[in-house]
Amino acid sequence: MALLNPPDILPEAMRFLVRALLALPKAEADREELVSLVAPRGLAEAMDSMATGTADPSEADPDDLRAGGSIIASASLDALRMLGVVEQSGNRIKLATTEVDRWKGPVDVTPRSMFQVLLDAVIKMADSDPSSGVGDFVEALVLLHVAGEPLRPFDRFESPVASRDGRSFAIRQEQVLGSERKGWPVPNREQWSSFRRWASYLGLARPVGSSGLIPDASEALAYRLPTLAPGDYDVRDFAARCASAVPFLDGGGLQFDHDPQYEGDHAILTGGLTVSLLQLEAGGFLTLERRSDAGGRTLRLRPDGSADRVVTTVVWEKTRIRGDL
Repeated sequence: MALLNPPDILPEAMRFLVRALLALPKAEADREELVSLVAPRGLAEAMDSMATGTADPSEADPDDLRAGGSIIASASLDALRMLGVVEQSGNRIKLATTEVDRWKGPVDVTPRSMFQVLLDAVIKMADSDPSSGVGDFVEALVLLHVAGEPLRPFDRFESPVASRDGRSFAIRQEQVLGSERKGWPVPNREQWSSFRRWASYLGLARPVGSSGLIPDASEALAYRLPTLAPGDYDVRDFAARCASAVPFLDGGGLQFDHDPQYEGDHAILTGGLTVSLLQLEAGGFLTLERRSDAGGRTLRLRPDGSADRVVTTVVWEKTRIRGDL
């Protein structure tokens, strides 16, 4: 099983399942009981056009809705088990030991807490085994974040319709990985939809319009850099801390097959880290300054360098919670 396949895995469905589990005695249930508990109505809010064939789940045929809900619940429960959020013994499902103290009841399973749990789980799993079920997801994130022109969204998987501003993720993969689709982390439209959903939910990319996606890990960084003391940091040190927190960013252990570019002694940050830092600055988390002519890093949004910004110092201001960005 992989995070991007099957496409029926929904992060919000995973949250419904955990809430339902916590509502039961001892936070434990038979698998079929748990799936049937949430499938008829509990997943209606989480189901999207991919699951129901309509933009509004209330417009779907009731039989299709029940079938779709069961499929989503089962696939999402498997994903929770893969990521270590729940454990299964025989046919019994319970919260993993590591999560028992996190949530005391259903009300505690908020979107913010689920975002944090799933992000931590994905990064931990990728760190321990890059070829695991999240490997394709991480490889696709790297392809997204190291692409040039980060503010020009990938607005489709592939399409014969010309788009002046957007671009195709299939073409991006072909340019980097070759034409053999079996070697692509995202080989089809269904997995592209899954990738967009997961990257946005985990704060690792930002949706643009109805179908576009740009690299932006600012939400993930705002959550995973909370212990950083306010103060001044050399930009090279700060970039290393970002790579430690979200390891597919510049210099991180999961940023495969990417060699940094230099102009003089200034390394050019990837488009993803550039956008992430600028978004954190806009959100009041940090200030980016140039205090000297040496040892800096270049933030580049345009391929011609017309919007370049050289930074030597990052002033970390404070820690906020998700939703402030």
